[in-house]
Amino acid sequence: MGRGGGGGSSHSSSHHSSSRSHSGGSRSSYRSSGSSYRSSGSSYRSSGSSYSRHSRSSGSSGYSSGSGGRSGCSGCFTPFLFLFLVLGGFVFGFMDEMHLDTIYKVTRSSIQREKLPESKCNPIDEWYKDDWGDWIDEAGEGDYLISGLKSFYDSTGVQPYLWIMGEDGKDYKSTESLEELAEVTYKEMFGDDEGHLLIIFSEYPNESGNYKLTVTPGFDAETQVMDQEAKDILLDYIEYYYEDDDLNEGAFFQTAFRDAGERIMTKQMSLNSLITIVIIVIVVIIGLMITFSILKKRRLAVKKQKDKQVQAEKDKAAIEQNQKKYQEALAQTYVTVICPNCGSTDTSIRKGTVGYCNYCGTAMKADENGKVVIYTGNDSQS
Repeated sequence: MGRGGGGGSSHSSSHHSSSRSHSGGSRSSYRSSGSSYRSSGSSYRSSGSSYSRHSRSSGSSGYSSGSGGRSGCSGCFTPFLFLFLVLGGFVFGFMDEMHLDTIYKVTRSSIQREKLPESKCNPIDEWYKDDWGDWIDEAGEGDYLISGLKSFYDSTGVQPYLWIMGEDGKDYKSTESLEELAEVTYKEMFGDDEGHLLIIFSEYPNESGNYKLTVTPGFDAETQVMDQEAKDILLDYIEYYYEDDDLNEGAFFQTAFRDAGERIMTKQMSLNSLITIVIIVIVVIIGLMITFSILKKRRLAVKKQKDKQVQAEKDKAAIEQNQKKYQEALAQTYVTVICPNCGSTDTSIRKGTVGYCNYCGTAMKADENGKVVIYTGNDSQS
């Protein structure tokens, strides 16, 4: 693959490279040599000029959430528990996406892209080149790397080729020189096939341990898939996983390309929309809880009133029953008597007491057996 000859070429208008410079995220724990070239610091991205780690270059459209990054009466409350669980899962997923989009500034995919047709890209057998010879050095690292590149290809239809530059990278310290090299190299490797994506990664020895990275798509690849936003997504993921010391060299590239391919081909909801949905769900749940509380209070009030009515009816029935029993008992203590004086029969006298004839007014006394005698005060006569 030609490298040095591209240093002085002019930049063709058919290809538009996007580049990034980085001076942090040491990967020395996985390098058998050259670890002194890695250092901590800030990182930059550029497309002809440099920007801060947390700023976005021209063509990107904000931040995103996506799947590519790492990134409690039981019956009455069951619906609310379900809603809380759904909301909780949504929020946790949302926070995981925010972890990438807000903290690490991984560009979101704001449009739905169509996979590049097979006829637009003639695949080659090679997937990467390591000029150092040992940058991809541990057992299985190359397989990890290739699987990530193939995953990107399967997702986008654009075949990527990764060139890991060696010592010669020091000759291309400027963004412009690296993009000119990428332009010439693309033509040398792919000719008129405009469905590929060339990625040049240069981690060279200098005083700050920088790496430079440029991605150059062919015309068809850029027009249909690898627009500026898509390039930003790939650059973001490479930068993000580069700083993960838990991944070896091959695994970091594998994960970056896999996740970038998935995000590029998936239109994601805007953060404002996600926040709006969370707010709406919270408001709905609060509204349902308030409504449930009001309905519950109403039901309790109705039940309390009904219970009072039932109890009042029970009390009334008990009083009436007691009165009836009393009247029955009282009735048993009275006897209807025949006045010994006038023979009237319409007088009732309580047993053991003195009463008066309702007709003639004669005083009469009824004994305990109901026998009536005229009462004279001192004695009685039949």
